[in-house]
Amino acid sequence: MPTASGTGVQFVKFHAMPDYTKTCFVVMPFGKKPVDGHEIDFDAIYKGIFLPAIANASLPDGSKLEARRTDQDFFASDITIDMFRYLEYSRFVLCDLTGLNPNVLYELGVRHRARQSGTAIFRQVDVKLPFDISHIKAFPYEYQPDKNAEESRQLITRIVTESLKEDRTDNIIRLALQEEQQVPAANVEKILQDAENALRKDDKATAIAHLRNAVKASPNNALARMRLGILLKEQGEWPEALSEFNRIVETAPDYPDAYREKGIAEGKLKQEKAGEQSLRKAIELTPGDFDALASLGGILKRKGDLQGALEKYKESVRVSNGHPYPLLNALTIEAHLSGNLDLRPYKIFLAKAEKARRLQVKDDPPYDPPWSFFDLAQIRLFNGDRQGFLDYLDQGLLVSPDWAPKTFRETLELLPRNPELFPGLDEGIQTLKDAEGQLAKKAAG
Repeated sequence: MPTASGTGVQFVKFHAMPDYTKTCFVVMPFGKKPVDGHEIDFDAIYKGIFLPAIANASLPDGSKLEARRTDQDFFASDITIDMFRYLEYSRFVLCDLTGLNPNVLYELGVRHRARQSGTAIFRQVDVKLPFDISHIKAFPYEYQPDKNAEESRQLITRIVTESLKEDRTDNIIRLALQEEQQVPAANVEKILQDAENALRKDDKATAIAHLRNAVKASPNNALARMRLGILLKEQGEWPEALSEFNRIVETAPDYPDAYREKGIAEGKLKQEKAGEQSLRKAIELTPGDFDALASLGGILKRKGDLQGALEKYKESVRVSNGHPYPLLNALTIEAHLSGNLDLRPYKIFLAKAEKARRLQVKDDPPYDPPWSFFDLAQIRLFNGDRQGFLDYLDQGLLVSPDWAPKTFRETLELLPRNPELFPGLDEGIQTLKDAEGQLAKKAAG
């Protein structure tokens, strides 16, 4: 069909209608978009990361997926209608939440309402997710430098291939809706809305109360229980949080995030054997779950299996492209085992971690306290900056719960007591001990 364009003639390209059984629809921003103060070329990411990764993924019958993105198709129909068809019928959907683009979030919601499996969520490293979807696994990726881009392509290929093979429910919302259909008398949806409204006002106590009512009315509602468990965990109510995660794995035995949260809670409650089993199950279900890998590293570290812990932390660093938690723990254990510290293999990761944490402590209120401050303190320590280490340590203690100083102290005590390598380490450890003593007196008095 010729169309006039200036003084020349162009032709509209028509693609054949897709075979949805072999389609991987990519939901992501288009073009260049500002994210956290810098511009990201999402079209380049689509062509350089997602397209080749999807091309290397295989369907269970050995055939290949074909990636589609609505702005890359040229149909005579309306692009919005094409989008809804892709979301409804595609065998797989890959969603990139980087930048929290409202169109992307909307399309993810449509997909989750349409299909109970076949959706994988990705994000660039250090993108924070809103509470509404914080319980959904979002795999981290990077598009630069070339080495990290190649690792990201391999991760995406593996996640897509394994998801297609297993075809497990990856959509907890569908589980919740199925349960609600079985309990029509309970107005669970309204209760969940009330809980969400309370969270928007930062009223976590009211949100928890609403969520408790939701699980009472609909005991097998995995979504309500997951949200309740995560909120209880954030409030330090670990035994009750564990109870919720236990119930979820009973009703949704293939839901990997529930096993991860269960294992984290069990580890926190010193149920190390059970926690290790739960985290290994989470990793078995989702090998790219860097949170589960790092948490398993934590359990192995507490057991004294430092070599095993180091392996899990390193794998988590690789999968997460340098998340601060496994990164700093890996460096700490390496320093303990070798008596030295070689930052060269981790230089880029450390710089990214410091940049991300600096932004987080500037949030109002600070994000992830006190660990955002403690991580910055440790990064400064590793860089030989005594004053920076002590300053961030003091700031972290101002927003620290009672148990955190001891946890951080025990990590720092693994480092060699070498003033030239770690200037200020002894002072920092003593500061943490003093804080522990003050907290103990406060609790006793």
